[in-house]
Amino acid sequence: MAADKSRGKKWDGKSRVSNDLYRKRWKDIFKKVTDDNAEKFIHNQDKEEQANVQSDNVEMEKLKEEQNYLEELKKKL
Repeated sequence: MAADKSRGKKWDGKSRVSNDLYRKRWKDIFKKVTDDNAEKFIHNQDKEEQANVQSDNVEMEKLKEEQNYLEELKKKL
């Protein structure tokens, strides 16, 4: 069955309506990074990295405690 062209083109699910609101929102989301935004981004990355390092340190400390506990149990057996 052939598509009926008189009904018009159906929405393909990918294209967007180009109006002023869409352009404004697009610019808000994908605007170029300014120097201030770049500094904030770098600062946030540094904070995340520090938090990850602290989390890793806590996990390593827990692993060491568990290993020490297991060693003590081995000695007792």
